[in-house]
Amino acid sequence: MIRKKLQGNIQKVSGSDSSKKPTRTKSLAFVACFSAANAALRVALAGGPPNVKPTAFLTIVAGIIGGPAAGLTVGFLSMTISDFLTPFGPGPWTVETSVGMAAVGLIGGWVWHQANSFKRWKLGVGGFLLAMLFDIGTSVADALLFHYSWIVAVTNLYLPIPSGGVIGYPFGFADELTTAVLLAAFGPSLIARIRRVYR
Repeated sequence: MIRKKLQGNIQKVSGSDSSKKPTRTKSLAFVACFSAANAALRVALAGGPPNVKPTAFLTIVAGIIGGPAAGLTVGFLSMTISDFLTPFGPGPWTVETSVGMAAVGLIGGWVWHQANSFKRWKLGVGGFLLAMLFDIGTSVADALLFHYSWIVAVTNLYLPIPSGGVIGYPFGFADELTTAVLLAAFGPSLIARIRRVYR
C-alpha cells in the first residue's frame, strides 16, 4: 500500500516537471524552427518597404516562449543566416546586427518569459523600445565602423535628411512601429498557442 502511494507520488512529480520544462530536443527544434522562419521572412520581404519586417517581433516572441537563451540564439541566427541570402551579403555589419538582435531576444525573454498573461499595450510599448534599442545601437556601431557622425546616423532614423535630391526614409520608426503593432495585435494569442505545444 505504501509502495503504491510512493510510486504514484513519484509519477506525479516527474510528470509535472517534464510538463514544465521542455526536453533538450524540443528546445533545439524550437530554436531551429524560429530561426529558419525568421530568416526566411527577412529574405522574402527584402524587396518590400525597408525595415517593415517581423524580425524583432519573432525574436521577442521566441524569447518569451523559450526563455532568454532561446531569444538570444534565435536573434543571432536569424540575422546571421539571412545576411548570407540578402543582396548585400554578409559583412562587418553582420556582427553588429546579429549581436543587436540577440540582445533584443535576450531582454525580451528576461522580461516576459515567466509571465502568464500579457497586456497588448505593454507588449507593444516594450517591443517598440527593444526595436529602438536595436536600431540606435546598430546605427551608432555603423557610424563608428565606417567613420561618420553617429549623431547624424541616429537622427536619420527618425528625421531623414534629404541628400543629393533623394528624400530620406525613417528606417528606425518603420522597424519600431512594425514590431509594436505585430506584438500588440498578434503577440498574446501567438504566445499562448505555441506555449501549449512547447510546454
